Amino acid sequence: MEYPSFSVLITVYSKEDPEFLNQAIRSVIKQTVVPNQIIIVEDGKLTSELEKVIEKHRKSFLNDFTIVKLDKNMGRGIASNAGIENAANEWIAKMDSDDISKPDRFEIQLKAIQKHPEAAAIGGQVEEFVGKQSNIISKREVPLDSESIFEFAKYRSPVNNPTVMFKKSVVKKLGKYSNLRFLEDYDLWVKMLTAGFKIINVPETLVDMRISNSLYSRRGGFKYLFIYVKLKDKWRRMGIGNYLSMFTSDAAMVLNTLIPAKVRKIAYKKFLR
Repeated sequence: MEYPSFSVLITVYSKEDPEFLNQAIRSVIKQTVVPNQIIIVEDGKLTSELEKVIEKHRKSFLNDFTIVKLDKNMGRGIASNAGIENAANEWIAKMDSDDISKPDRFEIQLKAIQKHPEAAAIGGQVEEFVGKQSNIISKREVPLDSESIFEFAKYRSPVNNPTVMFKKSVVKKLGKYSNLRFLEDYDLWVKMLTAGFKIINVPETLVDMRISNSLYSRRGGFKYLFIYVKLKDKWRRMGIGNYLSMFTSDAAMVLNTLIPAKVRKIAYKKFLR
């Protein structure tokens, strides 16, 4: 079957684990449908161990392997924008540098693209693991159809970010990722939905997502809360949500900020997945 050409975009910074990056890239290369291009954005200077992993895969990958180097760490949003500018194809698949794509992830998404040519972005489900890939502890499920995704976006991000494939032309038209250190993906989906573009999710699990205790620490703190509250008000004014959904989300995030990281970890597993 003839599928659209596509690129895979991975951003990486110095604190990443080289073996995790190796597993992430390998899961891209070992797909049932291999990308035409892999883009690695080095978000600032990397360790020699990370450079070795990238170079190993650059030499072995048979298609285009593009490396983009940023002089300093700029954050995932700006690093992703640099990758988008270097993408050779209209469709771009995002991949986190410590996650593992299922072997048929891209084949599933490309079939969905052919079935839904009007879609600007296509995501899927994720299973979350700790330590070994087989140690699945939770699953983050997102809605499938456009209407449900729009409703879901009032409260939470409607796309599992490490699973998404999107149209480069649409993302560039929307101004690409905002210059944010948090929630830049959620912000992009809101811009896409309020501009009238269609987002869908497939029911299949596309990515095994690595979870560490640092995740729950990052989701707390007053800096994160301030950005979240500010963005929720911005999104309401753009057309996602109303005062009730905004205040409900804000109240939940205030509680999330105040509770200890250990309790936050339990809350995410029990109620937010």
